[in-house]
Amino acid sequence: MKIIIVIIILILFQLPIQAGVKEYIESYAMYFDNQSYKFISDGLKGRKTLSDVQKYEILDYELEEELGIKFVYIDLHECIKLALEGNYDIKINDAAVLNAFWLHKNALVQILPELFYNYNISNLTGKYLIGGILAASEHEVPIQSFFFMEWSTINQGKYFFYAAAAKNILKAARYNLEYTKDETVLNTVNAYYDLLSSKMQIEVQKINLYDRVEQLKYTEGRFEAGIGTLYDVKRAQAEVAGAQQEYTTTINTFRLEQAKLANVIGIDIFIPLYPYEIEVDERKLVNDDFDLDRLYKQALESREDLKAKIAEINVYRANRSMNYTDIIPSINIAYQNGHVGTKNIGLSPSNTITLDIRAPLGKNILAGTITKIKADSIAVKQKKLELENLKRRIKEDILNSYYDSSNALKKIEAAKVEVEAADVSLDLSLENMKAGDATFLDVIASQNLKVKSNLNLIKNMIEYNKAQTKLLFDTGVISPLNVLKDYKTRY
Repeated sequence: MKIIIVIIILILFQLPIQAGVKEYIESYAMYFDNQSYKFISDGLKGRKTLSDVQKYEILDYELEEELGIKFVYIDLHECIKLALEGNYDIKINDAAVLNAFWLHKNALVQILPELFYNYNISNLTGKYLIGGILAASEHEVPIQSFFFMEWSTINQGKYFFYAAAAKNILKAARYNLEYTKDETVLNTVNAYYDLLSSKMQIEVQKINLYDRVEQLKYTEGRFEAGIGTLYDVKRAQAEVAGAQQEYTTTINTFRLEQAKLANVIGIDIFIPLYPYEIEVDERKLVNDDFDLDRLYKQALESREDLKAKIAEINVYRANRSMNYTDIIPSINIAYQNGHVGTKNIGLSPSNTITLDIRAPLGKNILAGTITKIKADSIAVKQKKLELENLKRRIKEDILNSYYDSSNALKKIEAAKVEVEAADVSLDLSLENMKAGDATFLDVIASQNLKVKSNLNLIKNMIEYNKAQTKLLFDTGVISPLNVLKDYKTRY
């Protein structure tokens, strides 16, 4: 009844309404009863009744209408599944594994001999020295037809180091692929929660806009009744305009987060993804009895990037060891079977077996070998230092995620109290203003506190869930199963 009276007053006196506000007033009047300013926002507190679901469905529909798009609803489970199938970083690393696989096979077959066939025919016309002494005039067509086999046996032992290096390159590629999958799961979770956070912030900002509009209407009614001030009306108009700006900014962030998530999971960037959830709850993914030392030990055993770095070190070790083969004798065997002759006298069989043994003294009078060993030793040392540095970063990341998670959980409890107190404060300020015990500035302060507290609760919930997921990643045990523990979609 109140809203009808206020609208009639506005029509009679043709009071100015801030640009862009009218449609929100009409939308609010169409869908919602004006019994309480917190009517819509009750859903943020976890009371998921049917009416709450309907309210958020209405908000979703209105947002679709404003943006002129049709949302594609998705949940975290679907996002992770799509990401593991379509993420381009995974595809790139998968191709790297396939490349390393065939290079390893190539290294293994280096022990096989070389086989080839040679056919040579010439047309000789003119004078030629016979025995290097007599010149004779000849016209002949010499012919050679040979099958050759050359085998360098184990190539001074280099073969074994080629194979070892290739094997570790393949191992590193596989570990990097698994690490990329873990990283993709983490990035997907983060992008999904960022999008969900933006969605919930839009809902908070839209509810705030509705509340500001109602407060504007209320102050205009009081002003027309002679019990309010023009200052209150103008201040309320400014609050509506400010709420509109915050709402618009949040929508822009939301669209960017949609594109970010679509890119991570490997689908068309322009697809407007939309989370199913109407709220977010804290989800504990790591047991409380896991202390920092235990988490770090778990990381040393499970992190795929550590395994890849160790495999990379082994590649450099194999390359260094290969230099010592410069002083190992080389044994080469060659076999030749074919026919030689001329067109006129015909072809005769020819067979040759050759054993060639060389005892090298290193490259560049051994100096080249020694300097190369020195350089490769430094390269191995560098890779070991990179491994230690990676371990240090992992330890720091675990510490950060551990305390981020712990602090976020504490802030969630405080934020819940803040949300409840802010709602009560807003109701009391409105009642006190009606009774003449408070001013409109008190109402504005309470409304600002309500918005801030709801946004803080959303932020802390998201931070906690992201920190828990990061802790799984940092310790090397992240997986779709662990990330989706106790996960429930929509209602």
